[in-house]
Amino acid sequence: MIKNDHVAGALDIGSNTLKMLVVEKTVDGLREVGQRTSETRISAGISQNNPALKEESMARAIAVIGELYRDMMVYHPDKVRMVATSAVRDASNRDVFCKRVLKETGCPVDVISGEEEAQLIGCGVLTDPALKDQREILVFDMGGGSVECIYIKDRKIQFAESLPLGGVRLLEHHVADPSQPLKDTEIQAVVDSVARHVSRIPLQLEDPDKALVVGAGGTWITTRAMLAHRDGKTLEASSPYLELKDLESVFSEAASYTLEQRLQMPKLPRNRADVFPVTLLALMELGKWAGVTHFYNCFHSLRWGVASSLLENTRES
Repeated sequence: MIKNDHVAGALDIGSNTLKMLVVEKTVDGLREVGQRTSETRISAGISQNNPALKEESMARAIAVIGELYRDMMVYHPDKVRMVATSAVRDASNRDVFCKRVLKETGCPVDVISGEEEAQLIGCGVLTDPALKDQREILVFDMGGGSVECIYIKDRKIQFAESLPLGGVRLLEHHVADPSQPLKDTEIQAVVDSVARHVSRIPLQLEDPDKALVVGAGGTWITTRAMLAHRDGKTLEASSPYLELKDLESVFSEAASYTLEQRLQMPKLPRNRADVFPVTLLALMELGKWAGVTHFYNCFHSLRWGVASSLLENTRES
């Protein structure tokens, strides 16, 4: 029987996805009790000079947030936190959005900084049992508005950076017509943008051969699912390890297609079809910058970090 003082709920209002998680703290770590994800984009227009959430996007997101919150409360968590990230953080009308969410759910929204977001993602990654013996970890978490880069050594976060390289932001900045194949000039613009932003990050892997690069977020999951489908496997049956050459293969195909053609690609969600090529390209460039050719796909990210932080001072059940 679950003891509610050991149960926490986290709701992540991301730029491209809304996610709910409920976990229980046990002697073996955190155990997932319930979770749900909705591919609901609220970040359209975040690259404008005066970024604001559009009414249609807000209304759609608030309705889904209400559903996720009610689903979460079915588990009667003792501690709950709802966080919003890049799209809401940068929006001029974020206060209006947060008030409407509060009215819908009765729960306040914490609009977290990029630095806190990156720190919480790092904490979330550390809850993955598969990584408990990994000494050196570099995390890339791709969102709609930002990419979080976190370096972990000996299970301690050494640095956590939030970069404005999210997929929707890159799409709006550098792609003139998302319905068409990517042009060489657009590809180069994304590559240059990544290079410019990572140039200020003090990365020096202690042991590049043994360090593990962890990929979190929907782009990694989508790519893994697409590769698994090629091999006749389900996502669950596929290896969590991805090779750079395989990412390049998926990118080359997706980037050469029109949006209509991408919509026919197996395992590519409809609401990611426009943004997918630029997000995958950005992640490939981050891998090249780090000097790595293989990645580990991790499902433990921001919402796991939020839940973990809520329970860090409680005793195990």
